[in-house]
Amino acid sequence: MVGCSPRYEARVYDAPKTETEFVREPPAMASSPRQSPPMMGASTIPLSERRILGAVIPYKDVAYFLKATDKTERLALAESDFRTVVERFAIDTEKREMNFQLPQNWTSKWRDDGGQFNVIAEFNVKAGSGEPIKFTVTELSKPADVAAWDSYLLVNINRWRGQLQLPETDLVAIRNELPSIKREGFALPATIFDATGAGNAASTGAGNAASPPTPASTSLPTPESPLKLAYEKPDSWEIQAAKPFRLATFKIANSERSGEVVVSLAKDSPVPNAEMWFEQVLQRDDKAIIRPLATKSVNEAEEIQAGTRPGKLYSIRSGDEATAPVLLVAAIPTGENELCLFVKLKSDLRTSEEQKSNLLSFVNSLRWE
Repeated sequence: MVGCSPRYEARVYDAPKTETEFVREPPAMASSPRQSPPMMGASTIPLSERRILGAVIPYKDVAYFLKATDKTERLALAESDFRTVVERFAIDTEKREMNFQLPQNWTSKWRDDGGQFNVIAEFNVKAGSGEPIKFTVTELSKPADVAAWDSYLLVNINRWRGQLQLPETDLVAIRNELPSIKREGFALPATIFDATGAGNAASTGAGNAASPPTPASTSLPTPESPLKLAYEKPDSWEIQAAKPFRLATFKIANSERSGEVVVSLAKDSPVPNAEMWFEQVLQRDDKAIIRPLATKSVNEAEEIQAGTRPGKLYSIRSGDEATAPVLLVAAIPTGENELCLFVKLKSDLRTSEEQKSNLLSFVNSLRWE
C-alpha cells in the first residue's frame, strides 16, 4: 500500500452510524407546563416528512446548537426568521435571558430542568392554532484550537444527518453547500443546517445535498488512478451493496449474532476518533467519561500489520459482557496527507473475539492493484 494509494479528500470521521443523537432531548417532566402531543415526537414523524432546521453558533468559549425537529411544512413557518435569529443570537447565561430582539411570533424560555443534557433554553414559534414549534438551545464546549473547528463541525453535522438517515457528508460539501453566517465580533461564522429525511425527493436546503455516488465496493473512485483495493475475504463475510463514503462493506454471517465490517478512508486523528467511537458504543457524549477511555484505548492500541505497513488496532467496548457493543478498529496509514485506511468491525464482544483473527487476516491482505 506504500506510495500507490490514490488521492482522497480527507474526512475526519467515518464510523458506522447509530441512532444516537448529539443532543439528547430530556424526557418530558410531569411538572412541565407544556408537553408535545404524541404526533410531534421526532421518532413518530414519518422519515419522509421529518425535517431538521438547526444552526451551530461558535460563541466566545462555547458553541450553541439551535435545533428543531418537526414536520417539513410546520418548519416552513419558522424558516424565514431563523436566519435572523442566528445573525442576532446573543445570550446572558448569568441573567438567564436572550440579549437580542426576537422576531414576531417568537418567544424564548429558559429551561427549568437544570440544563439537563446541556439544553439550557428554548425558542417557541407560533404555528397557527397548533402546538408551537420548539427550537432547543444547547450549550457545549468547543475546541480551543480554531484549526479544529472544521472537524468539530463536520462530526456534528453528520450526527444530524444520521438522525434523518442521510449519508455522511464531508468538509468540501459543508463549505460549498451549507450557508455560513458571519457574526459581528466573532471570528468563526455560524453554520445553518436544513434537511429532510431520507426518501423525500424535495430538498429543503443545502443540508440535503446529494452525496456523490459510490462505485463498486472494491473500487477507489479517483480519476488519477485505476487502482483497486484488493483483499482476501473470510468465508463468513458477505459483501454488501456499495454505500456512500465506504470502500467496502461486509456482513458477518452468523445464525445467532450479527456484525458488520466497514472499510473507509479518513484522516488519522487517534484520540478524537476514539472519543467519537466511544460516544457511539456508550451512547453518551460526556467528555469527562469519554476522554479518559479514548486516551487509554489509544495508549493500549495493538500493533498490527497490513502487508508491509504497520498499523494499529483499537478496541472500543462498552463493557465485559458477551453481548456488550464493541468496535474493533484497524487503522493503516497510507503515507499520503495523514490519511488512514480504517477497517471497523461492529458487533458484540463475543463476536468480535471470534472474528478478530479474520479481521487481522483481512487487514494483512489489503493491497492496491
